[in-house]
Amino acid sequence: MRSLSRLLLAIAVMLLAGAVGLRAAEKETPVKRDYSLVTAAPAPRVQTEAQMAAKSAGCVSCHVRTDQSTMHETPAVRLGCIDCHGGNAEVFGDSDLPHDDPAYTAARDAAHVLPKYPESWHWPSSANPKRSYGLLNKEDPVFVRFVNPSDYRVVREACGACHIETIEASERSIMATGAMLWGGASYNNGILPFKRYILGEAYTREGEPAKIESPGAPVASVTDNQEARGALAALYPLPTWHVIPPGDVFRVFERGGRNVASQFPEVGIPNPTGLIQRLEEPGRPDLKQSNRGAGTGLRVAIPVLNIHKTRLNDPFMWFMGTNDQPGDYRHSGCASCHVVYANDREPRHSLTYAQYGRDGQSATVDPTIAALYEGARGDAHGGDHGAGDEAGHGAVKQPGDDDHAVDRPAEGPDKERGHPIRHTFTRSIPTAQCMNCHMHQPNIFLNSYLGYTMWDYESDAPHMWPKEQKYPTAEEVHAVLDRNPEAAAPKGKWADLDFLRNVYDLNPELKDTQFADYHGHGWNFRAILKRDREGNLLDKDDNIVPPDDPEKWRREGEGKFVEPGTNPGKTVHMMDIHAEKGLQCADCHFAQDSHGNGLIYAEVANAVEIGCKDCHGTPDAYPTLLTSGPAAPPKGNDLSLLRNPDGKRRFEWTYGDDGRRVLVQRSIVDPALEWKVSLVRDSVDPVSHEFNAKAARAKLMSKQGAETGLFEFGTGIALEDRAHGTEEMACFTCHLSWTTSCGGCHLPIEANWKTKSHHYGTEETRNFATYNPQVARDQMFQLGRHQTTKGNQVAPIRSTSALVLSSTNINRERIYVQQPPVAASGYSSQAFAPHFPHTVRLTETKTCTDCHLSAADDNNAIMSQLLLLGTNFVNFVGLNAWVGLDTGFEAVRVTEWDEPQTVLGSYLHKYAYPDYWRMHVEDNDRELKDWIRGQTFDGDASGETKPFEQFANVHEGTRDGVGCLQLRGEYMFVAEGKGGFRVYDVASIANKGVSERILTAPFSAMGHDTHVKTKNATCMALATTQPVRPDRNRAMAATPVNDAAGNPVLNADGTPMTLLQVNEEQPMRPIYDYAVVTDAVEGLVLVDIVTMADGEFRNNQLERTRFADGGTAWNPDGVLAGARHVTLAGDIAFITADAGLVVVDLATPTDPQLMAVRALSDARASTIQFRYLWVTDAEGVKLFDVTDMRNPVAMPQASVPLADAQRVYVARTYAYVAAKQDGLVILDVTRPLSPRIYQKVTLGGTLNDAEDVIVGSTNATLFAYVADGRNGLKVLQLTTPDSQPNFYGFSPAPKPELIAWARTKGAARALSKGIDRDRGVDETGGQMAVFGRLGSRPFNREEMEKLFLTRAGVPWKVSDEPDMGAWVGGRGPWLDPDRAALGD
Repeated sequence: MRSLSRLLLAIAVMLLAGAVGLRAAEKETPVKRDYSLVTAAPAPRVQTEAQMAAKSAGCVSCHVRTDQSTMHETPAVRLGCIDCHGGNAEVFGDSDLPHDDPAYTAARDAAHVLPKYPESWHWPSSANPKRSYGLLNKEDPVFVRFVNPSDYRVVREACGACHIETIEASERSIMATGAMLWGGASYNNGILPFKRYILGEAYTREGEPAKIESPGAPVASVTDNQEARGALAALYPLPTWHVIPPGDVFRVFERGGRNVASQFPEVGIPNPTGLIQRLEEPGRPDLKQSNRGAGTGLRVAIPVLNIHKTRLNDPFMWFMGTNDQPGDYRHSGCASCHVVYANDREPRHSLTYAQYGRDGQSATVDPTIAALYEGARGDAHGGDHGAGDEAGHGAVKQPGDDDHAVDRPAEGPDKERGHPIRHTFTRSIPTAQCMNCHMHQPNIFLNSYLGYTMWDYESDAPHMWPKEQKYPTAEEVHAVLDRNPEAAAPKGKWADLDFLRNVYDLNPELKDTQFADYHGHGWNFRAILKRDREGNLLDKDDNIVPPDDPEKWRREGEGKFVEPGTNPGKTVHMMDIHAEKGLQCADCHFAQDSHGNGLIYAEVANAVEIGCKDCHGTPDAYPTLLTSGPAAPPKGNDLSLLRNPDGKRRFEWTYGDDGRRVLVQRSIVDPALEWKVSLVRDSVDPVSHEFNAKAARAKLMSKQGAETGLFEFGTGIALEDRAHGTEEMACFTCHLSWTTSCGGCHLPIEANWKTKSHHYGTEETRNFATYNPQVARDQMFQLGRHQTTKGNQVAPIRSTSALVLSSTNINRERIYVQQPPVAASGYSSQAFAPHFPHTVRLTETKTCTDCHLSAADDNNAIMSQLLLLGTNFVNFVGLNAWVGLDTGFEAVRVTEWDEPQTVLGSYLHKYAYPDYWRMHVEDNDRELKDWIRGQTFDGDASGETKPFEQFANVHEGTRDGVGCLQLRGEYMFVAEGKGGFRVYDVASIANKGVSERILTAPFSAMGHDTHVKTKNATCMALATTQPVRPDRNRAMAATPVNDAAGNPVLNADGTPMTLLQVNEEQPMRPIYDYAVVTDAVEGLVLVDIVTMADGEFRNNQLERTRFADGGTAWNPDGVLAGARHVTLAGDIAFITADAGLVVVDLATPTDPQLMAVRALSDARASTIQFRYLWVTDAEGVKLFDVTDMRNPVAMPQASVPLADAQRVYVARTYAYVAAKQDGLVILDVTRPLSPRIYQKVTLGGTLNDAEDVIVGSTNATLFAYVADGRNGLKVLQLTTPDSQPNFYGFSPAPKPELIAWARTKGAARALSKGIDRDRGVDETGGQMAVFGRLGSRPFNREEMEKLFLTRAGVPWKVSDEPDMGAWVGGRGPWLDPDRAALGD
């Protein structure tokens, strides 16, 4: 009984503690204020000096010194303190009193405007609060004006008398609305069907969401010309997304609510009865959407959580920065840019501001701020470094202190953080200020401008992960994630703010990369360094820099930071050449680009007025210095009229010693810095000493050069005859050096953590979303078509995002989902977009062989990457490797649940999870097996930090052996021999909620039948591994649109315009409706699988498709007898059969066309990469040239004899061949026509029954998964920072090592390929992934062929070295090219 009493007492104490915690977590109660004496009239345009002085009289009794009394440098501006801030200037204080003296504080409180939420503002400190998010929307506008008169809610009152046009333009600018982020997120993820984005962020004076209207006549209208340049009539407020159309495939198979508490948890939308949550029968949730979307404990789609609940989308100009990390310090509104904070110590990022550090500390002369130091009021505003709870925020002046102290000794306490450097407005804005907003997402252009991208968790891992694995509590995890949305952060050293703040100081010790000095959001950014395709570091002259060279990062004598114009060390840090020279963002993006032009734009490119040619000119003309971008006025703005703050011209023409014109640009930040502008016309003129033969060839190449084979170029080539015309191709297509690509994100979500919305101050949910980036690469150079407003130019394309989800649901169950959302247009959300990464370099630019066939025949993989065909290198495998067996198929758990790029036993596993790595390696002998990890109680008698986790390899039996299988979303498509073809539900197999983890039907085959009988289904293929919705695409094409008056909008031919046309999308190819099945007896079978992705399980009644000849199988004259494997390349199916290689055209799937048969001895399998198809047969590996895909040409010189080659997988420049007893044979196919055996991997004879192989990657490590027949599954680590220093290369040489293996429940025969992360279009030109700009798209097949085929269909090849013998002389396009002979 005594023990029971103690237990009850303990429970009572816990409940009481919970109740106290609940009260402590409640919202701050607003304080009622009387603002009658501190509310000021709007600031006047004109007033006398006496009037101005009277409005500051009381203020300067304490603020006895100030940086700029009017915030303006010019004395022409006459403003008193209360004109801007409000307050009561008739109250006087005594500056000699200590700041905690009752008389001093009474005067201060009477003179100042006091906040309604003093705790949130950590009043009386004037430092910006950390992570305030929607606080400005809750606060009274009188106080908002007091703390920031330039905040958009109140700026009209303080600044409107002089700047009303700029204010109104800024409110409509994309920097304020964030319209492209909100619109792109909603469209790309299937939430809203409008690619002409309609959502934007704006608020009223009182903080209510507001609609934004164009200032047209009438209001909320634009002219046809403005619309053609991307202007919108209106933007609507962000909805709160209580009810949304499913953006994902929502399941019905998972467990019901099961929560029996008296108060049900809030998880999202109400059910049809109006209740938030009611008990649900396990396995039968009351909503079709389930009580969780896509296998989570949520009722809302993943993208919606991303939009509202994570720091990924930190506030824009309507809100303050988060003021908690270097790179995050700023205020809102106009002050976001024009009031500079210390954010970065790097001189090339900050110029004259670098001396002030990167911690948001002030250099003001105002004694009320200058003497404050960090953490002295107890809340440790600047990062929890303070003096503890017993102290107060900000130093309190005591008797005897220097009244007007500005600086403390270097060894003294840190100055208080969250203050601007000075109390002044400036146009001299450093890049370090821009980074506050322009690093969303982490691979966007500001990071790449500075030569950085998101750190990958693997490079220099020993420095970034603790030696002892961390087991943080939920409270500790939440605290870290509040300031850094990376789910990995709580486990890493960078969870500690002091470590994170000083991560740049690690650089001298690092071997793999270098870190940036800024790390907004708590992120780490790694430097991009010049490398060759194999990954070797290079110096400026293309010499290899050895990994152990002591001067690779810094030359002897170089300091911690280098000055503008300097590249540190022998390696080349690939920051934009403009940034290297010291140009700040504001040196190119002038006032209009920052403020907007008054119109509303939803795409960044449309909102920009500057273009490259405005400053650099064209091959035929010097620059006019008139802006020409989409947002420029009709005749452009004249840059020659710009003046810097010191009065000097920004741009000025002079003459050089040779008499040629010279354009000089002066820095807007540092008056001592100026640059000579590179002029395109001089670079292509052989008379000029600036002549560059490579530049001239690129800019002046003849369109006929490939046809003639002479590749003529020169000033005599007429403008209309040039291959790379400035209107047809964006300048940065060639001039960039690298493009960042993020292949996707993993979003771990907690369904029971209360979270405030970051964009509405009054809303909370219990959904907490974080993320980890995956496959962030810097070697993926890809091309496509730019958006319509940019003339659909050829432009670089980057991969931007796709989502994979894991979640702890409301029942504390761990859910994993590999179902990315699908775009509103039906395309995969593996989004791509045209992108200017701002990585321009002088010499490290793109060359001819980056875009055209190389004369050395060594860039087949490069071309496949370029054209968005994919390289099978960055594919994402995920939590489970899916293995086809002779007894069925099996999901083998291969990664950690909370980070599916941490493969068990891998390099990342060793450092991020050292205890778990040891358990896997030492306790389990690297075996992937069924076991349970975790402890019942940790040191705190809790199961929270080391929870139980079940590892289960899930097997599903089939009637016959599985020949091929493919995971797509939450379904597994399987060819199971005599069992035919079947689709299985594999959603959340770890927590299915019903007895079967892998399902053939939710309840019975009467309502859901995904089995299709065939006699002997040997293989199957899908047109893409990415989830797509052809039905959405067709629905969009069938939806007519009306104008504002309700009248139908017609095309030029009189037909109704559809939503697909308005969105400027392409119709999906018919092949995307089908699964293509090969049957050894019947031949070819097609199954329409469209319904599998529509979220409705009751219509999944799969049947064989009937062909045009009336049959349900296609096998003319038995040509497909013995069919055993199929590779689908868009409309073309390459099938191996008894006859050999059979090529079938499925452009009209119901009417296949036999195109070719190529005899082979026991043809087995195939794989394609751009122009080549590798096929295995009894003799080994054969190669076919498939430049004409319907007519393969055998290339016998490229055959590789192997005794028993089975399946083959080509990942960039290496082919991986499953070769039975020879194990895994790796071929170097950099030159496909001259392959060589790189390595035979048998693992000491234990890998001796290889049947299939796939390759996948994380950010920095490459893996091979081998189906090793009777030996089960083998997981090989191919590259790591330890084994291969060149792991960052486009295709580093693999160094295979075994890291994990599994005894499968049958002989392993086949593997499901990972999600393609770099494939946006198929080989026949069929688009599969959404493109994120209106009118942007991948190349179609005809456009692809222009890059490598003559009009006669003959491949043409190039060299990177220009041949001046092909020069066509002349001095401009006005000359008759016939009069200019070669070599003139």
